Amino acid sequence: MSPVALLFVLIVGILGTEGRTYEGYQVVRVIPNSREQVHLLMKLKSQHEELDFWKPPMAAGRLVDINLSPDDFHHVTAFLEAHKLQYNVIIEDVQERIDAVSPRRDSNNLTSPAEFDYAKYNTLEDVLSWMTDMVSQYSHIASLVTVGETYEGRTLQAVRIHANAGNVTKPAFWMDGGIHSREWISPATVIYMLGQLLEGYSKEDRITKLIEEMDFYVLPVFNQDGYVYTFESDRLWRKTRAPNPGSSCMGTDPNRNWDWHWGESGASKNPCAEDFAGSAAFSQKSVREVSQYLASIPDLKVYINFHSYSQLWMYPWAYAKEETPDNAALKASSVAAITALERVHGTKYEEGPIADIIYVASGSTADWTYGAAKIKYSYGVELRDKGRYGFLLPASEIIPSGEETLAAILALAEYVHENP
Repeated sequence: MSPVALLFVLIVGILGTEGRTYEGYQVVRVIPNSREQVHLLMKLKSQHEELDFWKPPMAAGRLVDINLSPDDFHHVTAFLEAHKLQYNVIIEDVQERIDAVSPRRDSNNLTSPAEFDYAKYNTLEDVLSWMTDMVSQYSHIASLVTVGETYEGRTLQAVRIHANAGNVTKPAFWMDGGIHSREWISPATVIYMLGQLLEGYSKEDRITKLIEEMDFYVLPVFNQDGYVYTFESDRLWRKTRAPNPGSSCMGTDPNRNWDWHWGESGASKNPCAEDFAGSAAFSQKSVREVSQYLASIPDLKVYINFHSYSQLWMYPWAYAKEETPDNAALKASSVAAITALERVHGTKYEEGPIADIIYVASGSTADWTYGAAKIKYSYGVELRDKGRYGFLLPASEIIPSGEETLAAILALAEYVHENP
C-alpha cells in the first residue's frame, strides 16, 4: 500500500466512518413536457451546480430526478411551481433508503473469499480477495493483470480470461464497472458475470465456446478510491478522490476525463460539480493508466462501461448528436443484446447513441474507446432501474440484474464474433 493510501486508512480509523448523512433529503422527479421546460431545468442545473441531478434534463418527456436537501427542496420546488413544472417525490427519505441498502459490517465479521455472496453489495476488500481466490481456483484460464493505479495508491487489477495456452492472439472483450462509485449495482453485476464466466467454462457449452473464441478482460471496480469512500463516508459520492488545487471540492468525474472532445458540452469546469471534467484530459491517474492499458490490448473488439440507472444500452457519440460511421452495426448489436436481456426477466431497455437517449457528455469513456482507440463496439450501459430506487437499488436486484446482463453479454459477443 502506498503512503497516500496508508494515510487515508489511518485518518478513517481515527475519525470513524459515520460519514455524511442524507436525513431529510428527498428525490424529486420532474417530467418536462416542452422544450421551454427543458431549458428552464437546464438553466437551474447550470446556475446551481451544487444540486445533485441523478438524471439531468435532456429532452421533453424525459425524466429528471433531483436529490434535494431540506433547504434545497423548499427553493427548488418553489422554482418548479412558479414555472408550472409538475413534480412528484419518488424517494421520501434518502437516508432511510441508504440504511436499508447498505450492508452492516464490522471488523470481526469479514466475509472470506470462499463465502463470497453475489447477492450483496461487497466491500472493495472482499471483492479483491474474491478475485484472487477465483483466479487461483481457475488458474488454467484466468490471471490477474495490473491495469493502473489510483490516486490513493490502490493497484487496479482486472481478471483476464484466456482459454488457450501460449501466445495465441484472439479478439478481446473488455467490461468494467463502478467508474461512478455510487452506482453499486454496476460492480455487483460485473462481479456476478465474471463469476459465471469462470464457473461456466467447460460446463456451459455457450460460455465455453465464447471463451475459446475471445479473451475477456474484466475490471469489476474502476473507481476504487470513490467506491471505498461510499462505504466509509458518503454513500452517494460519484467522483474520484483526487484533490483539486485551488478548490476545497474533491474529485473529478472519471467519465468526463478522457481525451476525446474533452471539456466541451456536457462537462463542467467547476470542481464542485458532479460532472467536473478535471484540470485537463487524463488528469486522473487511474483514467490515464487504464486508457494506456486498453491501447495495449491486441485486437480489442468490445469495450463496455457499466453504469446505473435508466436501463439504456448506449453507444457513441456522447459529445454530440451525430452518428458514427458504424452506427448500423452498433445499433444491430445493441438490439441483439437488449433482446436477449429482456427474455430473462422481462426487463426492457432502450438503445441508441448516448447523446440522443440520455444526454450530451464530452470526454466520455465510450467516445474515447471508439474514437481514439478504434474499438468499434464501444458502449456505455445504464443498468437497473428506471428511478424507483435510483442509485439505492435493493440488493435483491443484484442476481436478476446479473442474470439478464450476462445474457446480453453472451448475445453481444456472438454478434461481434460473427460481425467483426
